[in-house]
Amino acid sequence: MSAPFVPVTIAFLFGILLGPFRWSAPLGLVVGALSAALAIRRGTRERWSSVAVVVLWLCLGMLRMALWHSHPSARLATALSDEPKKVRLHGVVRDDPVQPFDPNDLESGGTSRRARPVSATCVVELLHAASGSVWRPARGRVRATVEDPRVHLAYGDELLAEGTWSRVPSPGNPGQYDWREALARQQIHGLFRAKAAGGVVIVQHRRANSVLGVIFRVRQRWTTLIRQTFNTQEAGLLLSLLLGQRVALDEHLKAAFVETGTIHMLVISGFNVGLVAWLLELCLRVMGWPWRWRWPFLIISLGGYCVLTGCQPPVVRAMLMAWIVLVAGAFDRVISWSNTLAAAALVILWLNPTQLFDPGFQLSFGAVVSLLVFTRRWSAWLAPRLNWLRPAGARRYVALSVSTTGAVWVGLAPVLAWYFHLVSPVSMLANLLIAPLMSALVWVGTSLLMVATVVDPALRWGHGVLSLLLTATLRSVSWCHRIPGGYWFVGQPSAGFLVGYYVLLGISLLRSRLGWTANRVLLCWVAALTVWLWSGVARNAVASRWLRVDILDVGHGDCLIVRTPRGQTLVVDAGSEEAGRSRVIPFLHFAGITTVDAVVLTHPDADHIGGAIPLLESIRVNRLLTNGVRDDTMSALRVQYLAASRRIQEVTLAGGMRLIGDSAVDVEVLHPPRGLVPGAAPASNDNSVVLKVTKGSVSFLLCGDIEEAGLPWLLRQGGRLRSSVLKVPHHGSRLGEVGERFFNTVQPAVAVLSVGRLHHLPAPDTVDALTRTGARIFSTRRDGAVSLRTDGTQLEVRTGRGRQRVMIRVSERL
Repeated sequence: MSAPFVPVTIAFLFGILLGPFRWSAPLGLVVGALSAALAIRRGTRERWSSVAVVVLWLCLGMLRMALWHSHPSARLATALSDEPKKVRLHGVVRDDPVQPFDPNDLESGGTSRRARPVSATCVVELLHAASGSVWRPARGRVRATVEDPRVHLAYGDELLAEGTWSRVPSPGNPGQYDWREALARQQIHGLFRAKAAGGVVIVQHRRANSVLGVIFRVRQRWTTLIRQTFNTQEAGLLLSLLLGQRVALDEHLKAAFVETGTIHMLVISGFNVGLVAWLLELCLRVMGWPWRWRWPFLIISLGGYCVLTGCQPPVVRAMLMAWIVLVAGAFDRVISWSNTLAAAALVILWLNPTQLFDPGFQLSFGAVVSLLVFTRRWSAWLAPRLNWLRPAGARRYVALSVSTTGAVWVGLAPVLAWYFHLVSPVSMLANLLIAPLMSALVWVGTSLLMVATVVDPALRWGHGVLSLLLTATLRSVSWCHRIPGGYWFVGQPSAGFLVGYYVLLGISLLRSRLGWTANRVLLCWVAALTVWLWSGVARNAVASRWLRVDILDVGHGDCLIVRTPRGQTLVVDAGSEEAGRSRVIPFLHFAGITTVDAVVLTHPDADHIGGAIPLLESIRVNRLLTNGVRDDTMSALRVQYLAASRRIQEVTLAGGMRLIGDSAVDVEVLHPPRGLVPGAAPASNDNSVVLKVTKGSVSFLLCGDIEEAGLPWLLRQGGRLRSSVLKVPHHGSRLGEVGERFFNTVQPAVAVLSVGRLHHLPAPDTVDALTRTGARIFSTRRDGAVSLRTDGTQLEVRTGRGRQRVMIRVSERL
C-alpha cells in the first residue's frame, strides 16, 4: 500500500467521533482485542488482516477519546461553578506568561506611543486548593489573570495565589466563539483572577524543565526587545507574527486582515514554520554542512522554534509534518504527501484527540489537502497563459500564487462560511500582494531577533527595514479591504450544503475514474444549484410566517434583535462596546444580517449604547432612533459622531408614534411622553424608550431600563400594556409596589431578564412578583440568548444554553 497511514488515520478519526458515547469504551476494548488477535494470527489472509488493523485503529480512537474525557483534570469543570467564588491556590506556571497591552491606555514616548501592560495571563497547573481554611490536593489547569504590576511571573514559578475562580463560561449566543471548548482542548477547565494587590506570592522559581526554561527566557527577552524598539501597533504586529502572542490589536486593523482573508499570515502558523525551515536550510547549505548534519539540526531547531512561539497548535502541526519529511529524507524514503499528512494528523490526534473539533486543525489540514489536489494542475494550466509576463520568475510566482490561493479558496470557502460567515474573493489578490511582504518580515525579523539575543542593538539596526515592511503590508491590506465587493458576510450554511458541495467537488475530481463526461458533471452542478436556489425560496416562504425576537446574552446590558416576516431588522440597544464586538456582531453575521433597518437606543447608558459603536462601524444601518437625549459621555459622543459621519437619519421617538414598515407587524412607541418624564433627569433610566411589537394575538413589551419614576406614566396606557412577552425593566432590579402593579397589568406568559453577573440582579422581590403572575421566567445569565418566534397565534421559545424549547398557544393563555 503506497499510503498505509491514510486508512488507519481515517479509522482513528471515526473512532474519536464515536468516543463520547458511553458504550464506546467497553465495546472498543472487546472489538479492539478481537481485531488485534485477528491481525497477528498466522494464516490470516492479507485482506482480512488489513481490515482487522483498520478496525483496531477505530477502536483505539474510541478508547483514546474515552480516556481523554475521563482524565482527572476534566473533573475540575464539575467542581467549579459559573459564579466566581473565593479561593486560594497552590500551583506551578506551565507556560510563558503573556502581558496583553491595552491600546486605549497610551503614553507619549518621543515619536512613538507605547501602551502599558494591564495584566499578565498564564496557565497554572494546580497542586492544592482551599476554599476555606483546609488545603486539599487539586488536579487540573486554570487560566490565571494577575493584575498586580509588582508580580513578574515566569515559566516554572511555584506560587500561592488568592482570588476568585469559576468555570469557563459557555457561549450564550448563536455565532459566539466557544471559549469553553477551545480551552478544554488544552485541558484548561477553569478561570482564576488574582486579587489586584498582594494576591500572588512566588514560593520558588524555575520548578520546571530547565531546557524549556531557557527557551522561555529567550522568548521573554525577544518580547522585551520588540516592545522597547517599536511603537504599540508595530510591536503588536511583530509579537503576533514572530512569537505568536495574542496581543491587543486595533479592531479596524484586525477586521481588515480577517475580511481580506489574510489573518492566517498575521497569526503564527505553518507559513512561518516553512519560512524558518527554508531559511535555516539555506544558511546551513551556504555554510557547507552535509545532509547528515543538517537534518538533525533542522529537527532540533524547529522543535525549539515551536516552543519559542508558545507551542501554538498550527506550529505544532507544521513541525510534525516537517519532521516526518526530514526523517523520510534522512532514510532515503520516497515522500508520499498523502501519507505524510495522514501520519502527522494521526500523531496530533493521538496526543490530543479533541484537536479534531478545532477549526484551526480542520482548516490547516483542509488547506494542505486543497493545495495537493489543485495547485499543480492549476499552475501547469495557468503558467503558459502568462507568457506575456516578464521575467520568467515573476510569471512562475504569479501562476503559483494564484493557483495556491485559488486552491485554498475553492477547498475551504464553505468551511470558512460555516465558522466565520465570510466569503472573501479579494483574498486571492491580497495574498498575492502580501505573501512576499510577510515572508520578508518573517525572514528579517527572525534573523534580527536571533542576532539580538547576543548583540542587543541588532533589532534597532533593523528598525527601519522592519517598519518599512510593516507599513507596506498595512497599506496593501487597507487597499485590498477598500475594494468594493471584495468580501461579504453570509449566514451560516446548512450541513446539507457542505455535504453537497464536497460530494460534487469529489465527483468533479474523480470524473475520469468514474467514466463521466464533463457535460454530465456540469449537469450535476446545475441540478444541485437549482435545488439549492429553490430550497432557499422555500425557506424564505416558511420564514415569512414568523416574527422573530432574539434577546441576546450581553452580560449586564440589553440587546434585542427584532426580525419581521418581510425581512426587516430592528436592533433595540446593543449592549456594551465589548459585547457589541464579541456577541452582537457575530450573531448578526451568523444570521446573515448585513443591513439593519433601524437601531433603537432606549437611553444613553453605556451598557445599552456602547455596542452601537462597532455596529455602526461595520454594518449598514438605515436609521438611528433615540429618545432625543444628547448625553456627553464618551460612548454617546462616539455614537453621535458615527451616525453623522455615515449620514444615518436620526429620529426622536415619543409615546404615540408608530414605526411603520411591515403591514403584518405593528411596532408602537409607548414611552417616553413628549417632553420626557417631568422631574426626571433627561438621561435617566425613566426616560427609556418602551416599544410594543405585535403580530396577531402575540405581543412583546420591550421596556429598556424604565424604573419607579417612569412606570406610573407607562401605566397610563392601561390595558394596552397587556403582552405575551415582557422584557423585564432594568435587568430585574427592585421596582417596589408600582412594579408589582405593572407586572399584574402586563400579565405576561413569558418574562425575560437580560442580566449579567454584576450588581446582584435580579432582585428577589421582582422575581417573586413575576412568579405570582404565572409567567415562565427566562434569564440570559442562566439560559443564554432567548429566541422567540411567533406566527401570531402560537409562541415558540428557545434558549442558547440548555437547549430548551417551549411552545405556548397564546390564545389559550389569554
